[in-house]
Amino acid sequence: MIIGIPKEIMNHEHRVGLIPSDVKILKNSNPLHEIYIENGLGNSIGYSNEDYEQAGAKILKSAKEVWQKAEFIIKCKEPVESEYQYLHKDMILYSFLDLAYSKSLAQALVDSQVTSICGETISGPNGDYPILAAMSEVTGKFVAQHAATLLSTNYGGRGILVGGCAGVQPARAVIVGGGVVGINAAKVLVGMGADVWILDINTQKLSTHPLVIDNKIKLLYSNDESIRIALQNADILIGAILVTANATPKIITREHLRLMNKGGVVLDVSVDLGGCVETSRQTTHDDSIYIEEGLIHYGVPNIPGVIARTSSITYSYESLPYILAIANHGWKEMLQMKGAMSGLNAYNGKIALESIAKAFALPYIDTQTIINSNN
Repeated sequence: MIIGIPKEIMNHEHRVGLIPSDVKILKNSNPLHEIYIENGLGNSIGYSNEDYEQAGAKILKSAKEVWQKAEFIIKCKEPVESEYQYLHKDMILYSFLDLAYSKSLAQALVDSQVTSICGETISGPNGDYPILAAMSEVTGKFVAQHAATLLSTNYGGRGILVGGCAGVQPARAVIVGGGVVGINAAKVLVGMGADVWILDINTQKLSTHPLVIDNKIKLLYSNDESIRIALQNADILIGAILVTANATPKIITREHLRLMNKGGVVLDVSVDLGGCVETSRQTTHDDSIYIEEGLIHYGVPNIPGVIARTSSITYSYESLPYILAIANHGWKEMLQMKGAMSGLNAYNGKIALESIAKAFALPYIDTQTIINSNN
C-alpha cells in the first residue's frame, strides 16, 4: 500500500500521524509498503527526516505531493478546508474528525466519496475509546496546569495560587464531567492543593475512584442544583463533557457562571464539539482567551497540539494496531476487529454515523451493511 503522512496545518498543531518507531513497524510488517512523509514532518517535536528515513519512509518536498501520491493518508487532526481538495473516492483517510461540529467537513467527506476512519470514534475491545482516551489524558492534565497560569494577574485572573498558601485558602475548581479528561484534570489539581469538585451523572462509577474514597475530591450528581452549589465562589471551571459523535449539550448557563468569582477561569474542553458552557466559542493557540461574564474563557479545540511530542507518541502507539490492519488486510477487515466498527465515519458519499447524518441532513449508510456485503 502507498501510505502518506502530511504535516498538520491547523493553528499550532504539531502532532504527527505516526512517530518513526511505528513507521518502522509498519514498514517491516510488509516491505512492499511505500511510506511517504512530508519534509520536516516531525522537526518541531524532535524527529528528523533522517529518523523517518531510517525507519523506512521516503521524504517528499510538499504536502501536495504526499496527498496526491498516497492511497492511505494518516493524520492526527481533521483536514482543514484547504485540504478538502485532496480527498477522493479511492483514498482511505485515518484521522480525528470532530464531525459533530463541522458540517463543511462532513459535506466534504460526502462530496469526495473518501473512506474515512476516525480514531476518536473507535470504541476499542474494552469500550473505553483508547485513542480518544490517550488524547484526553493529555488534555485533562494540561488544562489543570493552564488554569493555574490563567489565574495570574498578568492574564487578567484573580491573582491567586491554585493551592493557596499558609493562611490563604486554595482555589475552588469545578469539573463538569468525570471521564478521562475530568479525572486527569482532578489528579493534577488535587496535587496542586485545590479544593476540587466533580459533577457527573454516573456517580456510582466514580464513587470507587481513589480520589473520591480518600475524600480528595467532592463528588456531586450533575443537575442544576448541584451546579449552583459547586460554582458558588468557584475560581476554576473545566467543562469535560463528551457525547461521542454528537454536539455537546450546554450544561452551564450564563446564570451559573455569575456565581463564580470574577477573574476566574473557564476552560471548556468540549468546545471541539460545540462546548458545554453557554458562553464558549472556539479560539486558537495564537489568540486563546476572551472575557465573558468577567471570567477568562479558554476555548482551544486542539489542546494536545502544543503538547505535541507526548501526544504524538501516545496517539501513534494507540493507533498503530488499526493502521497495521488497514495497511495489511484492508479497512473492511480492520472494522471487524473488536470495537473497531464504530471507527468508520464516511464511505462512498455517505456518512456512517447516524447522528451526524441526521444533524446535517446528509445521506447515511450503516456500517454493518457494508461489512455484510463484503462477506
